[in-house]
Amino acid sequence: MTAFWRAGRAAFLSSIFLSSAALAQQDAEPAENAPDVTEEAAEAMAPAPDIFARDTFRLRTIVCPFKGKIDYKGGEISCSLLEVPENREKARSRMIELHVVKLHARQPDDWDTEEKGEWTKREDPIVYLTGGPGAQAAGYVDRFKDHGIRDARDLYILEQRGIGWSADFCQDYALFDPSAANSPDWATYQQAGLDAMDACFAKAKAARVDLSGYNTIENARDVHALRQALGFDQWNVWGISYGSILGQAYLKQDPEGIRAAVIDAIVPLQQDVTFHHIARYYDRDLNLLEAACQEDGACAKDFPNLVENYKAAIRKAAAGPIEIDAIDKELYPSGKAYIFHDLFGAAPFSLFYEQKNYPSLPAFIAALTNIVEEENYDALRLLTAGGPGGDFSISQGMYNAISCNDGWAPMIKKAFEEDGVDYPVLSMIFGDPSLADQQEQICRRYGANARPAEDYLPVETNIRTLIVEGQMDPITPPPLAQVILPGFSNGTYVEFPYAGHGPTRSVKCAGDFLNKFYDNPEGELDLSCPESMERPEFAGPMFETSGLTRLAANFAADKKSIALPALWIGLAALIFFFGALIYTFAPVARVINRSGALPTGGARLVAWLTSLAGAGAIGGIAAGAAMAAQENPLFLFVGLPGWTKLAAMAGLAAGPLGLLLLWLAFKARMTQPLPIGVTLGLLLTGAAGVALAAWIAVLGFLPF
Repeated sequence: MTAFWRAGRAAFLSSIFLSSAALAQQDAEPAENAPDVTEEAAEAMAPAPDIFARDTFRLRTIVCPFKGKIDYKGGEISCSLLEVPENREKARSRMIELHVVKLHARQPDDWDTEEKGEWTKREDPIVYLTGGPGAQAAGYVDRFKDHGIRDARDLYILEQRGIGWSADFCQDYALFDPSAANSPDWATYQQAGLDAMDACFAKAKAARVDLSGYNTIENARDVHALRQALGFDQWNVWGISYGSILGQAYLKQDPEGIRAAVIDAIVPLQQDVTFHHIARYYDRDLNLLEAACQEDGACAKDFPNLVENYKAAIRKAAAGPIEIDAIDKELYPSGKAYIFHDLFGAAPFSLFYEQKNYPSLPAFIAALTNIVEEENYDALRLLTAGGPGGDFSISQGMYNAISCNDGWAPMIKKAFEEDGVDYPVLSMIFGDPSLADQQEQICRRYGANARPAEDYLPVETNIRTLIVEGQMDPITPPPLAQVILPGFSNGTYVEFPYAGHGPTRSVKCAGDFLNKFYDNPEGELDLSCPESMERPEFAGPMFETSGLTRLAANFAADKKSIALPALWIGLAALIFFFGALIYTFAPVARVINRSGALPTGGARLVAWLTSLAGAGAIGGIAAGAAMAAQENPLFLFVGLPGWTKLAAMAGLAAGPLGLLLLWLAFKARMTQPLPIGVTLGLLLTGAAGVALAAWIAVLGFLPF
């Protein structure tokens, strides 16, 4: 969980603004030590006579790099490498290889041959354009191997240049110098992101990487080259997030090769329109969530003034960093970790991406607000343990290059300055706009300059296209789609209510929705899938506890420390399990056998109640933790589902029941001899009840 958080936080913030990116490289050369451009490199800058003159259009089959990490059978997924020039606009640019994944179409498990006839694969495949920019292919393979889109067509995923197995030039980006950003100074913390960018680019330059070749236009040419290499006259396009930008560029690059397109989570291609009004979009989503909550009477009652209180908490957290005794001294050499207010903004923001989080999101925001108000930061210590997240699926160097070459920096600054005026609280989360100037300087220093604006003119096409949005997308909201709509004369806008980022990848019925469209792009569009979206059924307040994260933090600090709490609760659980069985079924057995039992003065009844309370408490807390982790691991940092408070109360009730049982057992033993097995069972059950109540109190699971 900690590695996920460190990497996720870095990638999330850097995807918004490079000042909060993953931190500085351990082994990168300083920019001033990077070698000068050689004569050979200068000669390579000569323009190529034909953009595709050096493309071979050949694929080399390989074993999938993620084999063993993703579960699939032979024949379901295959991989290859496509050789392309690093920069087609330079005659002697070096060649690089791009990783291509094919998810083969398969007959659905529930296919009814009698009703639908024999299943046949469609011959018009789909190319998926990945997001980020910089998102690696493995994550998409894991998500799409069970997506309904494979019910009809082969799906190709191109791992874009500079990502993962496609010539990632900064694979160790996340293996940073731990001291670079671990500072109590907010400005120093932000500056570390730009230092990381500079170090990555310096390393790339030393390796003769032409950073100017990593841009959306070359990416679109790569997609064109892949289609030709595969031998398809036409195929279908599906792109989400950055894939929507690339989709627009590809619609312009290869119009004759595209049969139909779906672009989702829209970012306009043109350079003069920015998607970096993040505070504005975040405020929009918070208001939509609160409005939906107000429509639900119970939610409105449970979480009054949800957004107002949350913003007040951000203001309070921004007063200064939270200082925590760090667990991992390699990551935090000073022994101290500093956590800023951006964490409290980034966590709910990231949860808006997936609509599966929405039912618990008001409860999460309210619990996070309480943590700040009460300054109860115990759970955050867990964030200082574990690895640095080097396996996280974003290739940050490629993101930085796209930002440079596509000309984002000036618009980032403008958007952040405007949001600072209009949304002063939320804008504090996303960084200082003045750092955009430094970002642009780094871009120029390494030859990653903004391409001409005419390369990014708006799309004008009559290709049949669906332009899709999730109503509550926090990073690419519906207003951005309205910007590009005029250029799609044969386009249709589709909005999924109560959906997040990229609903065509995450809504269960989206596979059927897409396949019906691709089957007959010019036919009547079936909107039953988006129309099926309903307002979330909001959960009540969370059981706010740091018990689990405290246990996990102690384990991370000293693995032996978990032995006593585990043995403590494990033995109690075992006793409760057998006690619940014995005290439930023993009376039934005695009735069947027509045998009596020695009187215990009510001890057996109390033992039964103690066992049920204890088993219910332990099982309930474990089930609540599993449910929260499955929904989203972030939820565990603020607590457990609200109903687990009843489990904790049952665990506390087991304490006095256990004491009563011990007294009754001793009293019964003194009154008349009891079999040793009966006596021992009663005493163990009573002791387990007392032990469980103590465990709940000591380890932070108190329900009040």
